[in-house]
Amino acid sequence: MSILTALRDRASSSESPAVQPGDPKPEAGVPFAGYDRLDSRQVMDGLSDHSQAELAAVETYERSHQDREAVLDKLRWMRGSEPLPGYDALSVEEIVAALGEADLATIKKVRSYERKFANRADVLEEVARVHHRVLASRPATAPPAYQPMSSKSDASAGGDRTEKSAPR
Repeated sequence: MSILTALRDRASSSESPAVQPGDPKPEAGVPFAGYDRLDSRQVMDGLSDHSQAELAAVETYERSHQDREAVLDKLRWMRGSEPLPGYDALSVEEIVAALGEADLATIKKVRSYERKFANRADVLEEVARVHHRVLASRPATAPPAYQPMSSKSDASAGGDRTEKSAPR
């Protein structure tokens, strides 16, 4: 479900005080019906349901109208590039197919983006599977050689501490 759809549903539900029955459709440029009657918390709570394009529309409208700092801060945190071109419009099946050919960096971007926005269990499970498969397919690397801390500290302390003068 897109963010805009979720906010529209929330705004148009009878339990929401922001929209009254018989309200007109949103004017041109208004992100959704009843937006101007939502307080900052209500707007911020619904932002994670929206695509990047929808967030851009909300930000543009917010800046030119109410200019609420808390809303703009949340938008700034949420705005970013999609991990794959057109990601917000992709179905779960399309994302899963794209992950099959993805490199490790893209897999991590998808995981982070998905957690931040839709948080779909199907996508996150596939991300975990693909991530594990990619890591398992890499050749094993040898761990770094053991270097005791005492040898480093002795050398940096100014000499060999093993030589001690014998008592006379």
